Amino acid sequence: MAALYPFLLFLHGLTRWFVVLGGAWLVLSALGSLGRGGSADVAPVRTPWKAYMGSIHLQLLLGLVLLFVSPLAQAAMGDMGTAMKVRPMRFFVVEHTTMMLVALVIAQWGSVKARNASSSAAAARTSLIFGGLSLLLILAAIPWPFMGEIARPWLRSW
Repeated sequence: MAALYPFLLFLHGLTRWFVVLGGAWLVLSALGSLGRGGSADVAPVRTPWKAYMGSIHLQLLLGLVLLFVSPLAQAAMGDMGTAMKVRPMRFFVVEHTTMMLVALVIAQWGSVKARNASSSAAAARTSLIFGGLSLLLILAAIPWPFMGEIARPWLRSW
């Protein structure tokens, strides 16, 4: 599995962009659908939700595999007391993982609520709130290149 680690990191970094673009598409679609009366058609946000949730679920699977094969995470799991004092270990094992799981739960909840909405306006409002909140959490938990010792490149190679 160690030989796959660089490839998994590459895929996880690449999939980040699908999540961000899917979330942006969802939020923009929801904003565009807000003014559409009381129609029962929730289709304007259905496809963006599917793209967003599909990319988040794929990202979760890749992230969980990385959590178990990453040398950083394995070292942290060996001594959590020390890991909590080391910023990169704490970030990737606890902060990043927790924030992403919370974002996924919020997005999943919003997806179900939007799908069951009584009108397109309600679906758009729900999508904007839940999709926007989950996207903000995701953006806050991504290790961007300008984040000091936890920084990661915009797109890594393998």
